[in-house]
Amino acid sequence: MSNTLALLAALFWGFAAFAGGQAARRSHLFSVLVLDQILAALFSIPLAFFIADEFLFRDFLIGGASGLFGSAGVAFFYLGLRTNMVTVAPIAGVAGAFLPLLWGLALGEHLSLLQLFGVVLGLLSIVLVSASGRGKLNLQLGPIINGLLAGIGFGFGYIILDSTNPSTAPWPIAGARVVPATLIVLAIAKAPWPAIASTRARPFIVGASFADVLAAVLFLAALNSGLLSISTVLSCLHPAVTVILARVFLRERMSASQSVGLVAALAAISMITAG
Repeated sequence: MSNTLALLAALFWGFAAFAGGQAARRSHLFSVLVLDQILAALFSIPLAFFIADEFLFRDFLIGGASGLFGSAGVAFFYLGLRTNMVTVAPIAGVAGAFLPLLWGLALGEHLSLLQLFGVVLGLLSIVLVSASGRGKLNLQLGPIINGLLAGIGFGFGYIILDSTNPSTAPWPIAGARVVPATLIVLAIAKAPWPAIASTRARPFIVGASFADVLAAVLFLAALNSGLLSISTVLSCLHPAVTVILARVFLRERMSASQSVGLVAALAAISMITAG
């Protein structure tokens, strides 16, 4: 069941990335983030009220800390994308999955040989799918550092979230959305960028925000019922979903590496779930 939940999280995170990308094409990035964070907080609180068995302020704060690490990861990710997307995206994707994998194994999680092969293939598929194939891999120190810091932010966000009590889910997700939303609202007054998204971007922001919250809730459910290592790797396959959506709806051509990455992702899923 946990594998299915993690794959569903990957599906919705892939859709969120696709919709968020469309929104960013239609409005300033800061205005997209403002509305996205506010809506995510508003979506997550009612879900928590209806689903959670209990509320613990400790777990809400842990979720907030997870959200801060995730937001830091996003900041370094976008900072890196400004200089070298081909380098930053694969490094951030693999680092974000590899760190929780190591953490889980260090804490005693056991994987079968088939699952280990699947995990390695899954990490490779993230690299292949994240690389557009439209530029040369330029190993400059700056993009590498930004990619690593982004991945570390994502990875620690996943690890911190795993320390919450299952009975409080999804209140930690609400905390992970409310804390960053509060900070970005406080930053509006001093930000030099527009805070109101364009009308054309708003439907995409709504879709991206709701999908992101739903994916996070599913991911937390996967963590609560399965292994951190496996759940993280499976959920981090979401770039494959984004690539497929871009191919279907935008008619974007897939590079050879992305096509191979999609096949590798399917093989990895089969190995991990069969193991």
